[in-house]
Amino acid sequence: MFRNSMFRKLVMPVLAFALIAAFTVQSADAKNSKWKEQQQSLFDEMGLKPGETIDKKDWERINEYLPESMVRWVKDGVIEMRIGAMEYDITHDESLIKDSAKNAGKYTLDEKKNLIEKGSGKPPLWVHGMPFPEVACENDPDSSNIKKDSNGAAKFIYNRLLALNRHGSEMKYWSCDWIGFTNGFERTIKNYWARSMYWYRPDGQVPNPGKLRYRDLTVVLEPFDVAGTAQLTLRHIDGSEDELYVYVPAIRRVKRMSGANRSDPYMGSDISVDEGTCWAGLTSSFKWIFVEERNALFLMTEWNTKHPLKMRLLPNGKTWQSPVDEEAMRVQWEDGDAWKESGLAPWGPANMVFVPRKMYVIKSEPLDAYYNTGNVIYWADKETYWLDYKIIWNRADEYWKTMIVPPMCSDWAGKHGIQHEHGYMTVDEKLKHATVIYRGGTPKGLGKILYTEFNNPEVNPRMFTVERLKTLTK
Repeated sequence: MFRNSMFRKLVMPVLAFALIAAFTVQSADAKNSKWKEQQQSLFDEMGLKPGETIDKKDWERINEYLPESMVRWVKDGVIEMRIGAMEYDITHDESLIKDSAKNAGKYTLDEKKNLIEKGSGKPPLWVHGMPFPEVACENDPDSSNIKKDSNGAAKFIYNRLLALNRHGSEMKYWSCDWIGFTNGFERTIKNYWARSMYWYRPDGQVPNPGKLRYRDLTVVLEPFDVAGTAQLTLRHIDGSEDELYVYVPAIRRVKRMSGANRSDPYMGSDISVDEGTCWAGLTSSFKWIFVEERNALFLMTEWNTKHPLKMRLLPNGKTWQSPVDEEAMRVQWEDGDAWKESGLAPWGPANMVFVPRKMYVIKSEPLDAYYNTGNVIYWADKETYWLDYKIIWNRADEYWKTMIVPPMCSDWAGKHGIQHEHGYMTVDEKLKHATVIYRGGTPKGLGKILYTEFNNPEVNPRMFTVERLKTLTK
């Protein structure tokens, strides 16, 4: 357990908050007034209806709307697909669009694909809104800009960074389950993650002597044998290699690691730190290629298709916290042994549905010879910047694994949109193994409540230092 005074405040039982009077934010106005008509048009084009279930008997109906590996899973009876529909608009509120519009013509990418100011030619200390509104959906409805611009895909990824990180700081408790293809659930670990942003903070620009985009921290909390393992990342505005520090409790030492180590398996699982929220790596360390725009099926928890997550304001008047009654993402093994009889995968989606969306297919190629993966294909939602699917090849250019990342659309501080994942599944088809990440609710494997907070004053640069790394669990 954390015994440090600052972390006692951060990890006080979430149920205690439920007894405190708090405010609930009203849903902000999303920007797409024609979302219902557009969704129905996609249903008509794709020949699908809400409520249908697609399985191995009629897999051909979804052949064009998912990555090849997922289509194969349906064909082989590994997963079944329930078709759903959005009951509200998940696109971002107008504040993001207005803030981003002011950046038109202000930024570009240098020869290393790092973000710089056009005027000074230097990396910006502060960015307010998405840096490239010209490749944003509302300014590029026919996708002509992202298609024609050789840097269009990289610009889309920079836009994503700002669109999904506009709350200053974020912290979350999350669990990581090991799932075998034949034996199901194996074990779980509980973790803490936090990020302190320097760009697009709701409280405005803050001192940034280290010239960083953000600081990231990941700490293992349970079980006892691995508790205290911690990893700190400092990401620089100049696109140089990440500063990566790891505290190993067994030797009681902090070790400086290569930034490429962020692509190594996290605690022996099937995921890496760079795969957080599908992509958390250094954008300029990859070559980004726009492949196509296509009709696709976007995976979300059914609960979140009906209404956004209503985050609540805590008594400090600054922090927004996910509610304790949030429904957790669920996979097949959590519903008992039925998956064994049906032939469904234990890691397969259980309380999730597929909804029709316009998506971009984007390819990335690693520039670092020591990076742990080869080429990657992402399926990205055109309007929300969410990366829902990730298809990964190894360094020998062989298909390796598929990552599925259902998002969570939230309301907070008068804002609306997707900001984080509900969880994700990474399926390693070479090792016949999967890892499932949970970010909210009470997952069965852990049996404890998980939650997220935006803009907690305790999550600040002072806690993201090498000196603090080895004291976090004391």
